[in-house]
Amino acid sequence: MKVLLSLAVALIALALLFAWGGVDPGDVLGTLAEADLRLVALAFVVQGLIYVFRAVRLRVLLRGAGGADVSIRGLTAASAAWILDSHVLPAKVGEASLVLHLSRVGVRAEHGLIGLVVSRLLDLSTLLFVLGVACSAMAVAGDHPQLPWLQSLGLFALAAASVLGVVILRGEHLVRAGRGIAVRALPRTLGERSGRFLTRVEDALRVLPRRSVLTAAFLSLPVWACVLGVYAALGMGVGLEGLAAADLLFGASLAVLGSLVPINGFLGFGMLDMGWAWGFAAVGVPESHAVATGLAFHALYIVGVGILGAVGHAQLLSWRR
Repeated sequence: MKVLLSLAVALIALALLFAWGGVDPGDVLGTLAEADLRLVALAFVVQGLIYVFRAVRLRVLLRGAGGADVSIRGLTAASAAWILDSHVLPAKVGEASLVLHLSRVGVRAEHGLIGLVVSRLLDLSTLLFVLGVACSAMAVAGDHPQLPWLQSLGLFALAAASVLGVVILRGEHLVRAGRGIAVRALPRTLGERSGRFLTRVEDALRVLPRRSVLTAAFLSLPVWACVLGVYAALGMGVGLEGLAAADLLFGASLAVLGSLVPINGFLGFGMLDMGWAWGFAAVGVPESHAVATGLAFHALYIVGVGILGAVGHAQLLSWRR
């Protein structure tokens, strides 16, 4: 049922985009056919580096929390499999698969949950920081007078990134509050089991050194340099031309933020494509071109995610044997 629902969401999103941009599937296929293969190949190479940097960051967090010392190879495979699951499974339920994949390489569930939650909070904080910087740079440059809210959006994004930073550093207090709510709100048996598990998470977060968190935050910069680099390279590869660096960061950041909304359809089609189309249309790209390049980008990006994710799953299976 969930698969059918995700397919329906994807079809509705595509229909809305085609109607808004005045394009059809043939325009998207034509954009794909004219893609610059050198930029596409470069994007695929950088896409592979994303998982390596994610693995290094995970290792820092797991070591700091007292978890198992897993090799970069195992963590890279787990990261690649996780990202594929988060794109394929509906309603973002694939996000939780990182805990399962990490358990296959010897990481306990409470440590895997810390790796997942802290990594995603760092991802969101870094993305908001990049969006804030891009908006501020665009506002200062004054190239988009039709967007008078750029500076306000930039300041809001920077403030939100700062708040998330504080949340990350004080994570054990939030888990303690969540544990109390779970114990009271859930049925007795489930509440007790949840309480025991969250107690282990809280203990692991308490011993997580601030130095490890700051190191992981620093490592988030190359992670997101690669993520946004892939978006920019594939975007230019499918025909986005003549845009300033801040414009590319703005459009790519909105696309990523759209992908975080848990109502995407099959293979992630939906909010990511709408974020891309709206973001690049806002900076002057014709609506039809913004839609066509966004869908062409998404198709190529999913190919990379699928290939690397399949390799990651295969590595995890061989690791388990």
